[in-house]
Amino acid sequence: MKALSNSLQLAVLTYVFLTTFLIMIILGTVIFFQMHKITDAIAQQNLLNHARQLASYIEYNWRGQFELDLPESVQDYYKKNKLSKYAVFNSRLELLFHSDNFQTSMVKDTFEQGGKHYFDYIDSQGRRFSGLKYDYLFEGNIYPLYVIEHEEDFSTLIKTLKADFEKNLLIYGLPLLIFQAIVVILIFRLTLRPVLKAARKAQDLEYNNLSFRLDEQSVHSEIRPLFKSLNQSLARLEASAETQKLFIANAAHELRTPISILKTRISKLSDRKEAEMLDQDIQSMNRLITQMLDISRLNVIEKPEMSKISLNDIAKDVCAEIAPLFLEQDKPISLREERKNQYIHGNPDMVYRALLNLVENAYKHTPPKSEVCVIIDKKKIIVRDFGAPIPIDLKGSLFENFTKLPESSGKKGSGLGLAIVRKTAEIHNGKIEIISRKDGNDFVLDFTQNS
Repeated sequence: MKALSNSLQLAVLTYVFLTTFLIMIILGTVIFFQMHKITDAIAQQNLLNHARQLASYIEYNWRGQFELDLPESVQDYYKKNKLSKYAVFNSRLELLFHSDNFQTSMVKDTFEQGGKHYFDYIDSQGRRFSGLKYDYLFEGNIYPLYVIEHEEDFSTLIKTLKADFEKNLLIYGLPLLIFQAIVVILIFRLTLRPVLKAARKAQDLEYNNLSFRLDEQSVHSEIRPLFKSLNQSLARLEASAETQKLFIANAAHELRTPISILKTRISKLSDRKEAEMLDQDIQSMNRLITQMLDISRLNVIEKPEMSKISLNDIAKDVCAEIAPLFLEQDKPISLREERKNQYIHGNPDMVYRALLNLVENAYKHTPPKSEVCVIIDKKKIIVRDFGAPIPIDLKGSLFENFTKLPESSGKKGSGLGLAIVRKTAEIHNGKIEIISRKDGNDFVLDFTQNS
């Protein structure tokens, strides 16, 4: 879901959809509003035609009497359409002629209006009517003439038009949106093809191949500044990486050479006790330098040389190397292989140093005469100690650079060992976790996701 929410293609498609849908609604509303105005105009013209038709039948008969001589067809119309009404008044607003269902109360509020006056009327049953007061000039006198029609016919027309519009919006609008989505996706992919191609190539960017550059000429002018900035950043990164590689190589040489010379001179001291103490200090210094160089290498190397390696063999080599130190302090160390032939795809030197750091950490925090056990399980190496259980709130921070337990502040150590372990696990698509027991802790180097 998060990937979809961050998709530029989906964002563009969504905005186009919303814009198109909004335009369709606005355009439909405008068209419908105009149609409503047209139907109103048609209704008013219809009333006017009715009024003029009725006025044409006003005359004096042969006796000289004023009368409304409606033909039979018009009379039939008003008989059949009970909701249609007409009336003719004289200049004193006295009712002269009217349909059977006409009531003066319907139009009394319009008596003062002159010329052509359109009005609406709602009867006691809630029915809506449209009416026209038309002042007809005949023989020098004005005769107010009223025609009233029920709006049901026009309302039905409006409702039909509205229903047809909504139906057509779904019938034609939805396929149009789908077609537009396909076109937008094609346009999007064609337009951003150079960017997508560059993104695929950038996935192969590695620490050992920082000379990669994006093709600035293959993209549109709007995107070219971004590619140019990225290439400049890659150039600076390449220069920085080369400087760091050179520094690590020089540091390894320049630091270890004087330490070796110093060890040689210490071995010639006559005071053996002092020589042993100085030798231990040099060993601690050498271990610190090694760990600092290790953490520097791990931070700049993303994909070291990998091969099929045996966790069982690495654990045996680590236990064999460090066993004399444990025996000297009367701390037993054992190797328990719960599973044989456990292989992963990894760098043997990195995994070796990571496990060595875990065992050294257990050595420091395990009381005398207490055992440290290295256990090989299914793609896991577990270092079990019997020291004080580690508090939950400290487990995450222990794997940060230069972090030590509070009770370890007086002990020798750089606080880099566990940081090296975590970085090594990440490079090998693994993880390191601490499982505390009542009588100690299990440091689990888990490579189950390694393939």
